[in-house]
Amino acid sequence: MEIDVRLATAHDRTALEEFYSREGIRFHDLSTRNALLAQGAPKETMYVVAIAGELIVASLKLDVGKDPSLGLIGHIRHFEIEDELEETILGTRMLQKIAKIAEEKGLRALDTIVSEKRADLIQIYLSSGFKENHKEVHLRKDFRPRLF
Repeated sequence: MEIDVRLATAHDRTALEEFYSREGIRFHDLSTRNALLAQGAPKETMYVVAIAGELIVASLKLDVGKDPSLGLIGHIRHFEIEDELEETILGTRMLQKIAKIAEEKGLRALDTIVSEKRADLIQIYLSSGFKENHKEVHLRKDFRPRLF
């Protein structure tokens, strides 16, 4: 099966919605909510997709912003691959495409935050030259129980 890895276009919107829906994610939420980046709101957002036939089989979102101390950096989010293709080199190909885009745009770094439960995805990043920068703990204090 031939898989094309490329930047998404406006024509891919319906296919992106269908792909993220299969992954249990509402695409509308991804496209309307901006990343909480250390450098503020992203200046540019794009999706990289992997397409087999007319079906998107992998996707990730890249937000580009300016860090005052580094310059332009990219933040990778919502990296998902169809279950049947997770054990292939597709994840590596996706990150190679992002690295090429980062070079073309003059980015100084690429960042991502990955749940420690996603050991498979962490391994893809590490094998693609990413290094663990630090670990974080997400803390929350609830004030009222949810009704539903």
